[in-house]
Amino acid sequence: MSLSIPNYRVLENIGDGAGSAILKVKCMRTGTIYAVKNVRVRTPEDQGFIDQLKNEYATGSAIDHPVLRKVYELRYLRRRLRIHGALLFMEHLEGITFRGPEFNKPLPELLLLFARAAEGLHAMHQARFVHADLKPGNMLLTTDGEVKLIDFGQSCPMHTAKSRVQGTIDYMAPEQVAREVLDQRTDVFGLGAALHRVVTGKAIVTDMNKTVSIHAQSNLGKRADELAAPTMDGLPVCFIRVIQDACHSDPKKRPADMREMRERLLTARTILESRNGNGVANGVSSKAG
Repeated sequence: MSLSIPNYRVLENIGDGAGSAILKVKCMRTGTIYAVKNVRVRTPEDQGFIDQLKNEYATGSAIDHPVLRKVYELRYLRRRLRIHGALLFMEHLEGITFRGPEFNKPLPELLLLFARAAEGLHAMHQARFVHADLKPGNMLLTTDGEVKLIDFGQSCPMHTAKSRVQGTIDYMAPEQVAREVLDQRTDVFGLGAALHRVVTGKAIVTDMNKTVSIHAQSNLGKRADELAAPTMDGLPVCFIRVIQDACHSDPKKRPADMREMRERLLTARTILESRNGNGVANGVSSKAG
């Protein structure tokens, strides 16, 4: 926490990511608490982290929706006219991600939370941006019960074809892997893959992760059942169909947009609740990890 920001007090380091640290800071003039993403440029390769910060600012500052983390200001840190870092001022959030073991919700409630996430994504798509990195770790449930989507570093304008593969392998649509044009259906895939992971505890097979060897260094020490192909055996058919359609390899066969995805999620929830008066479908709950 050696960073000094004029007129702000750094309260604590609340997280670290690739090439960045997230700080909790307080504006001494107004008393407002912010989250600040701090990126440092130490090598030429670190410029990519600055580019991601630019993406996050471009997307977040262009949209105002309660499900999307608010982004306020991007400041460059210069030394002798050269950029050696940057600060992104964002909404400070308290809560838990959909990834951790403490996040445990029955399936009908999960479907409602993901439907809320779809509302925020629809607003993003209406503003002509694609998130392109949806995963449980980028989905937050705040202490007041609101869903928040965070980390827009991989986001891009709608109908962009990226020059290199970007994203997280367990949630990437085939068009991301092929560096083809991305649109709202790319995020439909990502949201479906995230829901699959939260419910089953395992990644759905994607064009990226299916080529990863079970003998890879990253898999050492894992149990055989952790490396087995994912299955949705025992889950309600209405839920399975939502996942299968959202994660179809052909974008044209996925739900057309987040409005349709939201309706599919809510319809599945209605079916489950009609079959189970207590609101819990076959005891199924989230298994994110």
